[in-house]
Amino acid sequence: MTSGVDLAGQSHQRASVLLRRWLAETHTPVSEGPLRLTVGPLRLGTDVLYRSPTGAHGFGAIHVLDEAGDPAAIADPALLAAACSADARARALPDAPINAAEAGSLVDWVLHALPRHRLDPLPLTDDLVAVARSVSDAAEAQRWLVANVEGRLLPAALGWEGDRAAATTELLTRGPLAVIGLLGRRGVVHEEDLLAELRKRLRGVAEAHPTAGWLVEHWLTSPTLTDLAALNGSDLRYRDGSGQVEVRPVPFEVPNPLWEGAAEAPGVPLPELGDGWSLRPVRVVGDDGGPDVALVHRWMNTEHVAVNWNQAWPREQWRAELAGQLGGQHSLPCVVGRDGRDLGYLELYRVQRDKLARCYPHDPHDLGVHIALGEPDAVGRGLGSALLRAVARGLLEADPACLRVVAEPNVHNGASVGAFGKAGFRRSGEVGLPNKNSALMVFARE
Repeated sequence: MTSGVDLAGQSHQRASVLLRRWLAETHTPVSEGPLRLTVGPLRLGTDVLYRSPTGAHGFGAIHVLDEAGDPAAIADPALLAAACSADARARALPDAPINAAEAGSLVDWVLHALPRHRLDPLPLTDDLVAVARSVSDAAEAQRWLVANVEGRLLPAALGWEGDRAAATTELLTRGPLAVIGLLGRRGVVHEEDLLAELRKRLRGVAEAHPTAGWLVEHWLTSPTLTDLAALNGSDLRYRDGSGQVEVRPVPFEVPNPLWEGAAEAPGVPLPELGDGWSLRPVRVVGDDGGPDVALVHRWMNTEHVAVNWNQAWPREQWRAELAGQLGGQHSLPCVVGRDGRDLGYLELYRVQRDKLARCYPHDPHDLGVHIALGEPDAVGRGLGSALLRAVARGLLEADPACLRVVAEPNVHNGASVGAFGKAGFRRSGEVGLPNKNSALMVFARE
């Protein structure tokens, strides 16, 4: 018989699994200490007791917060699943597979899982779960890891005939990396120690078995790795063709804990646009910021901009924001004009220093752009796509080492996605971010 204590423990474990997955699939940064976030209609609060480099974070009690931000109740897994489902569906377009009536929902999985005492929509294989639960010290963990690499990972990698993403999820992210995370959360090992051992073993595999190098080198050098999402993604489904509950996951990218980093990215160049366009860095002067800050503040509080940027801030907040950008190396805020008239606001940035770096296997020289045509009479005339094309070409010319310029408009912003497409950007996928799902648009060097 299952006791009330067992059920309470399972409830927290299941809620923790859902929260870990939501944080990973929306690429939300995590640090130890208090964590507050909004998922669908719920405001949640917890303490991150253990921050894991592999994403296996440990949480204290997960609370639903009231309007004052105080704990109101323990977050029930079914309630949390309903909130995640509502948020994921709202992030996707109405005609996306996740919003189809026959697709089911995460709530279906929870109701199916509760009587079966299942904790995770995408559980690890039984043998890996047994390892994660039974290994009792660091020495035993290291012996297991060596045996796994030599007896399981290496033979599979040598004989792999599928694509790289599938190999990565099956052999690495849902294999040794997942086990390392579980052992770290249990306090059996320091994850960094086992990750260093895994790095060493994989380098040995690449040197001794060149035929597996195409795969292993990717695992060691890519800033992100492919994993499987079960909560957030437009193509998710929770029922099979016969209507039975079955989670149909979708691939997504997670930060690679084996990656040792790249060379420091250079600063952001100011491109030459030509064809009547002008581009200059924003100037911040005086206590109120001066005319450029007033201009950006006005544009950001214009309805057609505010609805997509969600940054209709007071002027003093924009002064601080722009001064901060100009004082750092992450991004370069600019005013863009055409034929002598200021029309809009641009942010140029290095992806490596941006939140987007967690979402795809970027190069240190990748550049990104955010655009807002602030003047209402400049919208709907094809100027946006012409400007984006000029910016992308100008950035590639300004930095010969840059191979692509990227952007991440909200999937719901059809006008922006369309403008990027007309400008020559290709939609390479969808990425989850803390406050939206975005279309990853790429303008590649020819």
